[in-house]
Amino acid sequence: MRPTRTAAVAAVLAAAVTGPFVIAPPVAAAPAKLSDDFNGDGYRDLVVLGGKFRTDQRLTVVYGTSSGPGSRVQTIHQSSPGIPGTVEQDDRWGESATTADLDRDGYADLIVGTPWEDVGTVTDQGGLTVIWGSAKGLGSGTYLSRPMENPDEHPGLHFGNALAGGDFDGDGDIDLVASSLSEAGVVLLKGPFTRSGGYEGYETLGGDYPGLLSTKVLVAGPVTDDAATDLYILGGQLRDEEDSQRAYFHRGGADFASSAASVPIPEPSPLDDGPGLSDAAIGDFDKDGYGDLAVGRGVEGDGWNPGYVLVQYGGSAGPDTGRALVKLTQDTPGIPGTFESGDYFGHSVAAGDVNGDGYADLAVGTPGENIGTVRNGGAVTVLLGGARGLSGTGARVYDQDTSGVAGAVEAKDAFGRAVSLVDHSRDGRADLVVGTDERAGDSTGMVHLLKSSGSRITGTNSRHYTVNTLDLPYDTFGYRLTR
Repeated sequence: MRPTRTAAVAAVLAAAVTGPFVIAPPVAAAPAKLSDDFNGDGYRDLVVLGGKFRTDQRLTVVYGTSSGPGSRVQTIHQSSPGIPGTVEQDDRWGESATTADLDRDGYADLIVGTPWEDVGTVTDQGGLTVIWGSAKGLGSGTYLSRPMENPDEHPGLHFGNALAGGDFDGDGDIDLVASSLSEAGVVLLKGPFTRSGGYEGYETLGGDYPGLLSTKVLVAGPVTDDAATDLYILGGQLRDEEDSQRAYFHRGGADFASSAASVPIPEPSPLDDGPGLSDAAIGDFDKDGYGDLAVGRGVEGDGWNPGYVLVQYGGSAGPDTGRALVKLTQDTPGIPGTFESGDYFGHSVAAGDVNGDGYADLAVGTPGENIGTVRNGGAVTVLLGGARGLSGTGARVYDQDTSGVAGAVEAKDAFGRAVSLVDHSRDGRADLVVGTDERAGDSTGMVHLLKSSGSRITGTNSRHYTVNTLDLPYDTFGYRLTR
């Protein structure tokens, strides 16, 4: 049960039920240039989920330097000073997380979802914790509950199951989008935000689908060529017995909340029992000025499940539905590996430009890949963008047999369970971050940073992080990354 909050936060929660917040105009300040630079030093910081699964989840921040994430480490959980709440069984604090400068003070903030949090007498209502950035890094936090006009009609259970940030309404302020796993649907919280918990208001998203979608993935980014942030919502229908998967696109701008357009993402064969939706990323893979959606279908299933990636290319109005969807598998010419059940190709995906040519590239995690005779050692494939978009041309695969990568290939390491492509060294090229399930002494999990050489990702001078190397007081690490 969540403890009693301060009077200020209690007022915020009460206002959430009665209507939009009214806040004073923000002080003039330049927003953070990087959405994950918490101390404003110009370098991206790395956030990794860890702790004791379902009992004591924590976020680890490794602060950036000119050569990438360095030696300064901070761990944050619900019992940390200044963070609302208390560590409790099954809160799942950190089930989702994103980064953005919500109060426009020049420092990125960390937003954490706690979808199984009990609030008052409501079990599993969920909520969000905003941890504010500063010159010293991340500090105190503010709790945000789900705003509900008719809580009895649309109970907001598991709020914060998925999160995304961006300027969705195009007014220059960063907003948040948060989903639930209930008929509460997906909600837009309008920025700017204040440290007392205020924000400009909220809207429920969806045209014909609000309250019907069990959202699994929210992915935000530039799809059209205007300044506002666009959003894809991917999930399954709550009331469909077959749990059919759906995708919707919301174009950024003044009509963002009501601009839902259905996107035709084909179902897997009913004979396959998978592979299910697992991850998604937006990147301009063909450099035409419009963002493209890459959907990973690499969730474990009951049947034949090698996994694959679907690409929906973008256009001037959003998804270009006149352009054929592209399906990429380990049978696609040029892509290393073999199309095999249990590989889970596409379990994780991330977009970024690894070679500085202006085309977005895609990292694809395959945590079930067998390496030689070692089962589920895992691998990551980097697919290069080009004039025709993503293909197998120039694709490279990385695993723990790659020269320079720490550790050894072992059964169930699941290298590629999580991936990120972010420029950590500020050279204009994305570096590859990989999460694994590798055993390291008495702990589980290792995070690898493989840098771009300028033309490609390489294992040379790679780094790795574990519970032991970072001197962390818990036993699991690296199974989820923010980006």
